Amino acid sequence: MTAPLDIVDIHTHLWPPAWGPGGKYAKPASGFAPEIYRRITTPQALVDEFEAAGVSLAIVTATIESLFGAEGPVDPAAVQEANDWLATLPHYSQSLAGFAVTDAFSGEAGAREAERVLGELGLSGLVIDSSRDGKFLSDPSVRPTLEVAARYKVPVFVHPVAHPNSQALIAGAGMLGNSLGRGLMNGVAFLSVIQSTLLDDLPDLHLIFATLGLGAIVQAARGGIYGRAERAAGKRPNIYFDTMGHDPAIIRTLTGFFSAERVLAGTDWPILAALDKRSFAASLAEAGLSEAEARLVAGGNARRLLGLRDVQAQAAE
Repeated sequence: MTAPLDIVDIHTHLWPPAWGPGGKYAKPASGFAPEIYRRITTPQALVDEFEAAGVSLAIVTATIESLFGAEGPVDPAAVQEANDWLATLPHYSQSLAGFAVTDAFSGEAGAREAERVLGELGLSGLVIDSSRDGKFLSDPSVRPTLEVAARYKVPVFVHPVAHPNSQALIAGAGMLGNSLGRGLMNGVAFLSVIQSTLLDDLPDLHLIFATLGLGAIVQAARGGIYGRAERAAGKRPNIYFDTMGHDPAIIRTLTGFFSAERVLAGTDWPILAALDKRSFAASLAEAGLSEAEARLVAGGNARRLLGLRDVQAQAAE
Protein backbone atom coordinates (compact mmCIF):
# COMPACT_ATOMS: atom_id res chain seq x y z
CA MET A 1 0.00 0.00 0.00
CA THR A 2 1.13 3.54 -0.74
CA ALA A 3 0.23 4.81 2.75
CA PRO A 4 -0.29 3.18 6.16
CA LEU A 5 -3.63 1.44 6.58
CA ASP A 6 -6.17 3.38 8.63
CA ILE A 7 -7.90 0.81 10.85
CA VAL A 8 -11.12 1.52 12.73
CA ASP A 9 -12.22 -1.44 14.88
CA ILE A 10 -16.00 -1.24 15.06
CA HIS A 11 -16.36 -4.08 17.58
CA THR A 12 -14.60 -3.74 20.93
CA HIS A 13 -15.84 -3.98 24.50
CA LEU A 14 -15.17 -2.28 27.82
CA TRP A 15 -17.22 -2.48 31.00
CA PRO A 16 -17.78 0.68 33.05
CA PRO A 17 -16.06 0.87 36.46
CA ALA A 18 -19.26 0.03 38.31
CA TRP A 19 -19.14 -3.43 36.68
CA GLY A 20 -15.44 -3.92 37.38
CA PRO A 21 -13.62 -5.29 40.44
CA GLY A 22 -14.93 -3.58 43.55
CA GLY A 23 -17.78 -1.86 41.71
CA LYS A 24 -21.38 -2.01 42.87
CA TYR A 25 -22.30 -4.20 39.88
CA ALA A 26 -19.04 -6.19 39.90
CA LYS A 27 -19.21 -9.46 37.97
CA PRO A 28 -16.43 -11.71 39.28
CA ALA A 29 -18.32 -14.76 38.01
CA SER A 30 -18.62 -13.24 34.54
CA GLY A 31 -17.65 -16.42 32.72
CA PHE A 32 -14.50 -14.73 31.40
CA ALA A 33 -11.01 -15.90 32.20
CA PRO A 34 -9.31 -13.60 34.74
CA GLU A 35 -7.12 -11.96 32.09
CA ILE A 36 -10.11 -11.20 29.84
CA TYR A 37 -12.00 -9.77 32.83
CA ARG A 38 -9.01 -7.57 33.67
CA ARG A 39 -8.74 -6.23 30.14
CA ILE A 40 -12.45 -5.60 29.60
CA THR A 41 -12.45 -3.41 32.72
CA THR A 42 -9.21 -1.57 31.86
CA PRO A 43 -9.43 1.12 29.14
CA GLN A 44 -5.67 1.58 29.09
CA ALA A 45 -5.23 -2.09 28.14
CA LEU A 46 -7.26 -1.46 24.99
CA VAL A 47 -5.44 1.78 24.19
CA ASP A 48 -1.99 0.23 24.65
CA GLU A 49 -2.72 -2.89 22.59
CA PHE A 50 -4.33 -0.98 19.73
CA GLU A 51 -1.58 1.62 19.61
CA ALA A 52 1.03 -1.13 19.37
CA ALA A 53 -0.96 -2.86 16.63
CA GLY A 54 -1.45 0.32 14.60
CA VAL A 55 -5.23 0.68 15.04
CA SER A 56 -6.40 4.29 14.68
CA LEU A 57 -9.77 4.15 16.44
CA ALA A 58 -11.70 1.67 18.61
CA ILE A 59 -15.49 1.81 18.83
CA VAL A 60 -16.35 0.66 22.35
CA THR A 61 -19.58 -1.01 23.42
CA ALA A 62 -21.04 -2.59 26.55
CA THR A 63 -24.14 -4.66 25.84
CA ILE A 64 -27.36 -5.13 27.78
CA GLU A 65 -26.78 -8.89 27.98
CA SER A 66 -23.20 -8.56 29.23
CA LEU A 67 -24.10 -5.99 31.89
CA PHE A 68 -27.50 -7.24 33.05
CA GLY A 69 -27.78 -10.85 31.92
CA ALA A 70 -29.88 -12.52 29.26
CA GLU A 71 -33.13 -12.47 31.22
CA GLY A 72 -34.95 -10.43 33.81
CA PRO A 73 -35.38 -6.70 34.39
CA VAL A 74 -32.92 -4.07 33.23
CA ASP A 75 -32.29 -1.17 35.61
CA PRO A 76 -32.75 2.11 33.65
CA ALA A 77 -30.62 4.06 36.13
CA ALA A 78 -27.76 1.60 35.68
CA VAL A 79 -28.06 1.89 31.89
CA GLN A 80 -27.76 5.66 32.20
CA GLU A 81 -24.72 5.23 34.46
CA ALA A 82 -23.05 3.01 31.86
CA ASN A 83 -23.76 5.49 29.07
CA ASP A 84 -22.53 8.46 31.07
CA TRP A 85 -19.21 6.62 31.41
CA LEU A 86 -19.09 5.57 27.75
CA ALA A 87 -19.50 9.22 26.80
CA THR A 88 -16.26 10.06 28.66
CA LEU A 89 -14.08 7.69 26.62
CA PRO A 90 -13.10 10.19 23.89
CA HIS A 91 -11.81 12.46 26.67
CA TYR A 92 -9.78 9.55 28.06
CA SER A 93 -8.18 8.90 24.67
CA GLN A 94 -8.75 10.25 21.17
CA SER A 95 -8.39 6.67 19.93
CA LEU A 96 -11.68 5.69 21.61
CA ALA A 97 -15.30 6.38 20.72
CA GLY A 98 -18.39 4.97 22.41
CA PHE A 99 -21.60 3.37 21.20
CA ALA A 100 -24.36 3.82 23.79
CA VAL A 101 -26.11 0.77 25.20
CA THR A 102 -29.90 0.72 25.33
CA ASP A 103 -32.57 -1.90 25.88
CA ALA A 104 -34.20 -1.67 22.48
CA PHE A 105 -36.83 -4.22 23.47
CA SER A 106 -38.24 -1.95 26.17
CA GLY A 107 -40.21 0.16 23.72
CA GLU A 108 -40.45 3.87 24.46
CA ALA A 109 -38.13 3.56 27.47
CA GLY A 110 -35.32 2.37 25.21
CA ALA A 111 -36.06 5.15 22.75
CA ARG A 112 -35.88 7.79 25.50
CA GLU A 113 -32.43 6.63 26.52
CA ALA A 114 -31.38 6.57 22.86
CA GLU A 115 -32.60 10.16 22.53
CA ARG A 116 -30.68 11.19 25.64
CA VAL A 117 -27.37 9.61 24.66
CA LEU A 118 -27.47 10.79 21.07
CA GLY A 119 -28.99 14.22 21.61
CA GLU A 120 -27.38 15.20 24.92
CA LEU A 121 -24.27 13.06 25.37
CA GLY A 122 -23.28 12.98 21.71
CA LEU A 123 -22.34 9.29 21.56
CA SER A 124 -21.40 7.93 18.13
CA GLY A 125 -24.07 5.25 17.77
CA LEU A 126 -26.02 2.55 19.58
CA VAL A 127 -25.47 -1.09 20.46
CA ILE A 128 -28.52 -3.30 20.94
CA ASP A 129 -28.96 -6.99 21.63
CA SER A 130 -30.00 -9.17 18.70
CA SER A 131 -32.79 -10.68 20.80
CA ARG A 132 -34.38 -10.50 24.24
CA ASP A 133 -37.37 -12.25 25.77
CA GLY A 134 -37.95 -14.20 22.57
CA LYS A 135 -38.21 -11.07 20.41
CA PHE A 136 -36.08 -9.99 17.45
CA LEU A 137 -35.57 -6.70 15.63
CA SER A 138 -38.78 -6.68 13.62
CA ASP A 139 -40.80 -6.74 16.85
CA PRO A 140 -42.80 -3.51 17.34
CA SER A 141 -41.13 -2.91 20.71
CA VAL A 142 -37.81 -2.23 18.92
CA ARG A 143 -39.17 0.26 16.40
CA PRO A 144 -39.04 3.39 18.64
CA THR A 145 -35.30 2.97 19.33
CA LEU A 146 -34.52 2.35 15.66
CA GLU A 147 -36.51 5.44 14.70
CA VAL A 148 -34.35 7.57 17.00
CA ALA A 149 -31.16 6.13 15.50
CA ALA A 150 -32.42 6.80 11.97
CA ARG A 151 -33.34 10.38 12.85
CA TYR A 152 -29.83 11.01 14.17
CA LYS A 153 -28.33 9.05 11.25
CA VAL A 154 -26.05 7.03 13.51
CA PRO A 155 -25.17 3.34 13.13
CA VAL A 156 -26.66 0.62 15.30
CA PHE A 157 -24.53 -2.40 16.17
CA VAL A 158 -26.68 -5.51 16.62
CA HIS A 159 -24.73 -7.65 19.07
CA PRO A 160 -25.13 -11.44 19.40
CA VAL A 161 -26.73 -12.90 22.51
CA ALA A 162 -26.61 -16.40 23.92
CA HIS A 163 -28.95 -18.99 22.46
CA PRO A 164 -31.70 -20.02 24.94
CA ASN A 165 -30.36 -23.59 24.75
CA SER A 166 -26.74 -22.53 25.18
CA GLN A 167 -25.97 -25.13 27.83
CA ALA A 168 -26.92 -27.94 25.48
CA LEU A 169 -24.76 -26.38 22.76
CA ILE A 170 -21.82 -26.09 25.15
CA ALA A 171 -22.28 -29.69 26.26
CA GLY A 172 -22.21 -30.80 22.65
CA ALA A 173 -19.44 -28.65 21.20
CA GLY A 174 -17.83 -26.67 24.00
CA MET A 175 -17.53 -22.91 23.78
CA LEU A 176 -17.53 -23.10 19.98
CA GLY A 177 -21.07 -24.42 20.26
CA ASN A 178 -21.97 -21.44 22.42
CA SER A 179 -20.45 -19.11 19.83
CA LEU A 180 -22.39 -20.81 17.04
CA GLY A 181 -25.58 -20.38 19.05
CA ARG A 182 -24.85 -16.67 19.36
CA GLY A 183 -24.36 -16.60 15.62
CA LEU A 184 -27.76 -18.18 15.13
CA MET A 185 -29.41 -15.48 17.25
CA ASN A 186 -27.60 -12.73 15.34
CA GLY A 187 -28.46 -14.36 12.00
CA VAL A 188 -32.15 -14.57 12.89
CA ALA A 189 -32.04 -10.88 13.87
CA PHE A 190 -30.58 -10.10 10.43
CA LEU A 191 -33.26 -12.17 8.69
CA SER A 192 -35.99 -10.53 10.77
CA VAL A 193 -34.90 -7.14 9.42
CA ILE A 194 -34.68 -8.05 5.74
CA GLN A 195 -38.10 -9.71 5.85
CA SER A 196 -39.68 -6.62 7.40
CA THR A 197 -40.29 -3.10 6.09
CA LEU A 198 -37.73 -1.50 8.43
CA LEU A 199 -35.16 -0.58 5.78
CA ASP A 200 -37.82 0.91 3.49
CA ASP A 201 -39.53 2.78 6.31
CA LEU A 202 -36.26 4.08 7.80
CA PRO A 203 -33.88 4.87 4.91
CA ASP A 204 -31.37 6.50 7.28
CA LEU A 205 -31.13 3.40 9.47
CA HIS A 206 -27.72 1.68 9.26
CA LEU A 207 -27.38 -1.70 11.00
CA ILE A 208 -24.13 -3.55 11.75
CA PHE A 209 -24.19 -7.28 12.48
CA ALA A 210 -21.41 -9.43 13.89
CA THR A 211 -19.98 -12.02 11.52
CA LEU A 212 -21.04 -14.78 13.92
CA GLY A 213 -24.39 -14.48 12.09
CA LEU A 214 -22.87 -14.95 8.64
CA GLY A 215 -24.62 -18.30 8.09
CA ALA A 216 -27.88 -16.43 7.51
CA ILE A 217 -26.71 -15.38 4.04
CA VAL A 218 -27.68 -18.85 2.80
CA GLN A 219 -31.31 -18.00 3.54
CA ALA A 220 -30.99 -14.35 2.49
CA ALA A 221 -29.66 -15.35 -0.95
CA ARG A 222 -32.86 -17.20 -1.79
CA GLY A 223 -34.64 -14.00 -2.79
CA GLY A 224 -35.70 -10.54 -1.72
CA ILE A 225 -33.23 -7.70 -1.24
CA TYR A 226 -30.26 -10.10 -1.21
CA GLY A 227 -31.38 -12.31 -4.08
CA ARG A 228 -28.89 -13.06 -6.83
CA ALA A 229 -30.42 -10.57 -9.29
CA GLU A 230 -30.47 -7.81 -6.68
CA ARG A 231 -26.83 -8.39 -5.80
CA ALA A 232 -25.83 -8.51 -9.45
CA ALA A 233 -27.54 -5.14 -9.94
CA GLY A 234 -25.28 -3.67 -7.24
CA LYS A 235 -28.03 -2.89 -4.75
CA ARG A 236 -26.61 -2.05 -1.32
CA PRO A 237 -29.02 -2.24 1.63
CA ASN A 238 -27.85 -0.29 4.69
CA ILE A 239 -26.66 -3.44 6.46
CA TYR A 240 -23.04 -4.08 7.38
CA PHE A 241 -21.12 -7.03 8.79
CA ASP A 242 -17.91 -6.80 10.78
CA THR A 243 -14.93 -9.07 10.07
CA MET A 244 -14.35 -10.38 13.63
CA GLY A 245 -10.67 -10.85 12.91
CA HIS A 246 -8.75 -11.00 9.67
CA ASP A 247 -9.24 -14.43 8.11
CA PRO A 248 -8.91 -13.85 4.33
CA ALA A 249 -11.51 -16.50 3.47
CA ILE A 250 -14.10 -14.88 5.75
CA ILE A 251 -13.32 -11.42 4.37
CA ARG A 252 -13.61 -12.79 0.82
CA THR A 253 -17.05 -14.24 1.62
CA LEU A 254 -18.27 -11.06 3.28
CA THR A 255 -17.13 -8.71 0.53
CA GLY A 256 -18.27 -11.10 -2.19
CA PHE A 257 -21.80 -11.22 -0.81
CA PHE A 258 -22.30 -7.77 0.71
CA SER A 259 -19.65 -5.79 -1.27
CA ALA A 260 -16.58 -4.05 0.14
CA GLU A 261 -18.76 -1.00 0.86
CA ARG A 262 -20.70 -2.94 3.49
CA VAL A 263 -17.95 -4.67 5.49
CA LEU A 264 -16.24 -3.21 8.57
CA ALA A 265 -13.08 -4.18 10.42
CA GLY A 266 -13.85 -5.62 13.85
CA THR A 267 -12.49 -8.04 16.43
CA ASP A 268 -14.71 -8.47 19.52
CA TRP A 269 -11.71 -7.36 21.63
CA PRO A 270 -10.70 -8.50 24.25
CA ILE A 271 -12.00 -11.91 23.12
CA LEU A 272 -9.84 -11.58 20.00
CA ALA A 273 -6.58 -9.69 19.67
CA ALA A 274 -6.18 -6.30 18.01
CA LEU A 275 -5.89 -6.11 14.21
CA ASP A 276 -2.18 -5.70 13.49
CA LYS A 277 -1.79 -3.29 10.59
CA ARG A 278 0.73 -5.45 8.72
CA SER A 279 -1.04 -8.79 9.00
CA PHE A 280 -4.44 -7.17 8.39
CA ALA A 281 -3.18 -5.50 5.21
CA ALA A 282 -1.79 -8.84 4.04
CA SER A 283 -5.10 -10.57 4.78
CA LEU A 284 -7.08 -7.97 2.85
CA ALA A 285 -4.79 -8.44 -0.12
CA GLU A 286 -5.04 -12.24 0.12
CA ALA A 287 -8.83 -11.87 0.17
CA GLY A 288 -8.53 -10.32 -3.28
CA LEU A 289 -9.40 -6.74 -2.38
CA SER A 290 -7.99 -3.81 -4.30
CA GLU A 291 -6.22 -1.11 -2.32
CA ALA A 292 -9.31 1.10 -2.50
CA GLU A 293 -11.54 -1.75 -1.28
CA ALA A 294 -9.10 -2.63 1.49
CA ARG A 295 -9.14 0.93 2.76
CA LEU A 296 -12.95 0.92 2.82
CA VAL A 297 -13.07 -2.26 4.90
CA ALA A 298 -10.22 -1.25 7.21
CA GLY A 299 -11.60 2.13 8.19
CA GLY A 300 -13.24 4.10 5.38
CA ASN A 301 -16.71 2.62 5.75
CA ALA A 302 -16.67 3.08 9.52
CA ARG A 303 -15.55 6.70 9.25
CA ARG A 304 -18.33 7.41 6.75
CA LEU A 305 -20.94 5.88 9.06
CA LEU A 306 -19.59 7.83 12.02
CA GLY A 307 -19.35 11.10 10.09
CA LEU A 308 -15.57 11.29 10.65
CA ARG A 309 -12.96 12.65 8.30
CA ASP A 310 -10.64 10.17 6.60
CA VAL A 311 -7.22 10.35 8.24
CA GLN A 312 -5.45 10.58 4.88
CA ALA A 313 -7.56 13.58 3.91
CA GLN A 314 -6.71 15.20 7.22
CA ALA A 315 -3.00 14.55 6.70
CA ALA A 316 -3.12 16.11 3.24
CA GLU A 317 -4.47 19.41 4.58
